[in-house]
Amino acid sequence: MVVNTILSEIELAGFKSIKRMSKLKLDNLNILIGANGSGKTNFVSFFKMLQFYLNNRDGLSEFVNKHGGASGLLHYGSKITDTISAKLTITTPSGENNYSVEFGIAQGDSLYFKDEKVSYTSKDRKAKSDPIHLGSGGKESRLLQVGENDEQYDRYSLRTIKTIKSLMQGMSFYQFHDTTPEARIRGASHINDNQYLRSDAGNLPSFLRMLGEKNPRSYNRILDIARQIAPYIGDITIGSEYDSPYVKLKWNESVNLDYPFDAGQMSDGSLRAIALVTLLSQPKLPAIICIDEPELGLHPEAIAILADLLKCASETSQIIISTQSSALVDFFEPENIIVVDRIQGETQFNKLEYDKYKPWLEEYSLSQIWNANIFGGRP
Repeated sequence: MVVNTILSEIELAGFKSIKRMSKLKLDNLNILIGANGSGKTNFVSFFKMLQFYLNNRDGLSEFVNKHGGASGLLHYGSKITDTISAKLTITTPSGENNYSVEFGIAQGDSLYFKDEKVSYTSKDRKAKSDPIHLGSGGKESRLLQVGENDEQYDRYSLRTIKTIKSLMQGMSFYQFHDTTPEARIRGASHINDNQYLRSDAGNLPSFLRMLGEKNPRSYNRILDIARQIAPYIGDITIGSEYDSPYVKLKWNESVNLDYPFDAGQMSDGSLRAIALVTLLSQPKLPAIICIDEPELGLHPEAIAILADLLKCASETSQIIISTQSSALVDFFEPENIIVVDRIQGETQFNKLEYDKYKPWLEEYSLSQIWNANIFGGRP
């Protein structure tokens, strides 16, 4: 199985630090690099907003409220910017599906849908539409209001709407930074909380337990890779908490298989590594996976394993990660790299091209060129 539906291009304007981004091309594997505050997180945050309003009829209002109102999302606030606009191109084996959306400011420092439109072009170019305006949906996306058999739209438009919703609703976002003693990743999780791995891996025990029961092959592969990263781990089991409906990750050392520990006694790096391996090795991956700084706390050998996992996962899922790790960057091709810089208050994106940097790449590694600030992405 290979990825056959991907978000292949995006334009975005007026969102947070992104004043205007024109036609950024995306591939199966996308590595965002840049200094703190450059705008990598803002880029991913826009996708989170899309997912919010396509999975929940009140999702736009909820997202805006969580992020400090419309002024917190508009480029330099509502006094400078009054519109957020975007255009997404989703490529499938049958052709291209385009979705454009424009948000305006509403009363109470909120946003509303000014307009949404879709268009399509078949792979053979025989079927093509002009942009079809879906109109304003107020606080709710028109994509959620159009039914599968809506007679006012042709079958191509309905298929385009379905494709857009399916892909963007299936986006998943992950950050495993919090491994403090109180973090959910170290605690117990309800045995039935296992449909998908949560963004902070707070249900890691129950998700692993489900894999062990329904797909032991994947479960054993996860454990094998985890032991490569942390050889001191002898075995990992999922134990119940005093006959309650909650389960907890337990493990023992390879040198003493008789003395059990729980997740609270595992190192930060090992725990993050197990979460990453579980995410990227599960049998059914989300359509699009976004991970913030997956390399955090991993030793060099583990980073090499992480790179292999990301490459393998990109064969069946579209991967978008942000990183500040020079070591991780060296495992990828220039075409995988998107350099993010903040210049005079505006986030700018530059997708690397091998030919442009060929003289440098023939002599130096990607990380060496990056550290020398040849193509940007440095403080």
